[in-house]
Amino acid sequence: MIPQLRNPSVGRHGASGLIQHDDAQAWEQLNERPFAFRHGLAGHPLLSIERLARLSERAFDRDHYKRYFKAAELKLPRDTLKARFRESIEQIGENGKWVALHYIDEMDPEYGELFDLLLADVEEITRRPVRSQMTWGSLSVFLSAPWLPVAYHFDHETNFLMQVQGEKDLHLYPREFGTLTAPEIEDFYRHNPVAGIYRDELADAGSAWRLVPGIGVHHPPLAPHRIQNGKDVSVSLALYYVMPEMEERGHVYQVNYCMRKLGLRPRAPGESVRSDRMKIKLMRALSTSNPRTHDELLYSGVSRLAAPFRWAKHLREGRA
Repeated sequence: MIPQLRNPSVGRHGASGLIQHDDAQAWEQLNERPFAFRHGLAGHPLLSIERLARLSERAFDRDHYKRYFKAAELKLPRDTLKARFRESIEQIGENGKWVALHYIDEMDPEYGELFDLLLADVEEITRRPVRSQMTWGSLSVFLSAPWLPVAYHFDHETNFLMQVQGEKDLHLYPREFGTLTAPEIEDFYRHNPVAGIYRDELADAGSAWRLVPGIGVHHPPLAPHRIQNGKDVSVSLALYYVMPEMEERGHVYQVNYCMRKLGLRPRAPGESVRSDRMKIKLMRALSTSNPRTHDELLYSGVSRLAAPFRWAKHLREGRA
C-alpha cells in the first residue's frame, strides 16, 4: 500500500472551470500524450509578481527554503536570505534569473484553495477521483527572465503547465521508452533529477508548443522536455500530482537500478506482473513507513537499498 501525503484542505471544492476542456479526445490521452488546453489563470491576482514576491517569504516557515540557496549562502542570516529571495522575484525582469516557488499550496490557504479548485476541474474532465486516489500533489510557480532556457529533463508526476504571463516555447518528447533509455530512467529514480541525456538525434523529434497566457500543456510522466523563454518575463503555474501506479512503477525502476549495478539484466516494468509485485513489495518494506515528504515516500527505500554500492564506491576512491 502506497502512503498518501495529501494536503488536508484538498477535496472541499467543486469544479470551477479554471481548466477548460474543448477537446475531449485529447484528454483521453492523459498521461500518454501531451496536449494543449485553455485555462483562466492569466491575470489571476494570486499569480502577479508582486503577490508571489510576498508569498516567497512564507517559504521560510519550513525547512525546504534551503533548496533555493547554495551551501555558502546558507551561512548568511535568515532575514538576509529572505530579502534576497523576495528581491530575486521582484527584479526578475532585470536580474537574468530563473526562480521557482514550490509547494505554494502548503504555504498559504489561498493557494491551497486554488490547488483544490484546479484538481476539481481535472476530476470533472477525467471522471477520475484524483484527490482521493493521488499519493501526493502540489503547485509550483516558475518565473523566468527574458530569453532564459530550461535544460532538457523529465519528471515523475502528471503535470499541467499553465502560462500566466509572457510567452515561451516548449518542446516535449515521447514519454518513457519512446525517448529515454532504461539506465536513464533508473538513474532518475535513484534520485538524480538530471538523469536525462539530450542527444543530437532528438533535434527533430517530439512536438513543439507555444505557451501564451491562457494556454497550458499537459506533460505526461517521464516525458522529457526543454523550454526556451521569450522576450518578456515569464510566469507559469504547474499543477502536478502522482497516482499510486506511478509510485509503484518508480519502485520497479529503483530495484532495476540496483540489479543493473550487480551486472544483471532486469525486466522492464510491465514485462512480468509477478516480478513487478516482488520489486514493489521489497521497496515498500525498505521505505519509511510514515513519510513526511514525497521525497521520503519515493526515495527512502532506494537510498537504503543502494547504500552498499555507495560504500563500495567510497572504498574504491579511498574515502572509507
